[in-house]
Order: sequence, then structure tokens, then C-alpha cells
Amino acid sequence: MRLSRRRFLRAGAVFGALTALGCARHRLPVHVPPAAYADLPPLGAEVRLLVLGDWGSGQIEQWQVARAMDRAARESGGFHAGLMLGDNFYPAGVDSVDDPAWREYFEQVYDTEHLGRLHWYPVLGNHDYAGNAQAQIDYSRKNPRWHLPDAFWARTWNNAAGAPLVKIIGLDTNKEFTRWPEQMRFLDRELADAGSTPVVVIGHHPVYTCGKLGALPRVKTELRDKLVAARVAAYLAGHEHNHQLIVRDGLTQLIQGGGGKTLTPLIWRHQAKGVIFADESYGFSVLRAGPGGLRFDWRDKDGRLLHAHKL
Repeated sequence: MRLSRRRFLRAGAVFGALTALGCARHRLPVHVPPAAYADLPPLGAEVRLLVLGDWGSGQIEQWQVARAMDRAARESGGFHAGLMLGDNFYPAGVDSVDDPAWREYFEQVYDTEHLGRLHWYPVLGNHDYAGNAQAQIDYSRKNPRWHLPDAFWARTWNNAAGAPLVKIIGLDTNKEFTRWPEQMRFLDRELADAGSTPVVVIGHHPVYTCGKLGALPRVKTELRDKLVAARVAAYLAGHEHNHQLIVRDGLTQLIQGGGGKTLTPLIWRHQAKGVIFADESYGFSVLRAGPGGLRFDWRDKDGRLLHAHKL
């Protein structure tokens, strides 16, 4: 992949550090396009959404997780869309809508029989801001499979009869984001407009964690207070490269950060308040919304079920 000078220097520094530690990673296999693509499932009584965080690493684990998602799609009858929780491209985002990282880390990795027609709904992470964050928004106009119309957005998925099953609100939780007051007004409107529809809010940074990375002040105060007051079904985040479920202070928080980047340790697994499940592994998750409510499943890079939680 051809890199800009800035991204080349950053990537080279990271690779050099890993090599010095004896931790250099295997790269992605050569891409082989599928012979045919499966159609997306029609809307029925249930909507199924893939969830992936901290994924754009170019490591072999990213490819393994993608293959596990493809198998899960085949076994479940397919997914209707995917949610991406930020840190979409390591180590320093993308330079433009024409950056080769789009092809190697996104278009080709998720170009499989059962994922090749899937549409993705991302948010931005801190590594994305190390590059051209606006380019990830602009890429929505170039590739119809990438839906990031703005740094924050909302989308409701309905059943076959048109009744809403779940509303997803995507937010930008990065310290570099300068439109926070505007975003909070947007969040207030979308929460009020949801009515009785279950709401899941997604952002890159968690409110709570039993890992090594802390929350940003406005995420663990202002955002948390709004989510608790609105009684959202869940807040879904990445940033920590592991799996977590923490129920605390009236908020259910789900972390899915095992999409492909080197794992981060769970140093407070047994001490942190409200921890129900935590696992240091690669993988993905599935959010199901149907007549029985919402269910969230964590799966590892081989597709094995790690934990299930009904929201």
C-alpha cells in the first residue's frame, strides 16, 4: 500500500517499536474476491446488525474476524447492516477519499460472499483524527456501502410492516471534535423523537471501563447524564481492544473493541464496579432487535459465542 510521507513515518515508527519488542504482526492475506455475493436478507420481524470496533489494523486478526463474521452471516440468514465504533484506520486514519487504506483495510477485507453487499454505519475514533477525519465523511459520497453523512447521525431500522425496532444514534466522542454543543442538541432532539422505540447510542470512547484506557471528561459526565436521563437501552463503545459489559448508575454499556488491533489488557476486571462480563479477545458482536426486545451477543474471531445479554 502506498502511504503519504506523514502516514509512512508514523507507521514506520510503530512497526519499528513492535519489531524491537519482538511483536511484529503478520499482514493481511492476498485478497481473492468471492465468486458470487449473497443478497442481503429481506426485512422480517427481526433486524440483525453486526458490530465491529477498532478494526482497521491490517493485522491477520482483522482478516480472521471478517471471515468469522461471514460465517455468522451464512449461519444466521444474513445481517441487515453493520455498525463500526471508530478507530477505523490505524495508525493515523486516512489522508483522503483516495487513500489506498480504503481498498486494503475496508473494501477488500469485508468483500466476502455474505458481507460484500453489507452497508456500514461508522463513527470516528481518536486514531481517525490523526489523519483526515473529514475524508471519512466525504467517502460516503464515493462508496454507497459507507454511511457517515456527518460526525453524528441517527438511523432507525423497521420490521417488514414498517414498525420501528431500534434507533441507533452515532456520536463523535473525540477531544478534537469542536461541535460538541451542536451534537448534544442533536442528541436531545433524536432522543425526544424516538418515543417508545428502543434507542442504542454508539460512540468510540466508553463511559466506564475495566481496562487500561480512561474516559474523556465530557463523555463520563454530560453524555452519561443524558443517556441515563433518557433511559436508553444501551451505550455501545470501542476504544478498549477487548469485550466488556458494565451496568452501572442506570446505564448499560457494551464495549466491542476486538475488531483487529492488538488487544489491550483488562486490568480492573475484578475491581471495577458493575462489570458483568469482560474478555480479552478478538471478535465481533451482533445486535438483534425483534418482538422480544434487544439482544447483544459477543463472539470471538472463530465465531464462538462468548456472552449474550438481553437489553
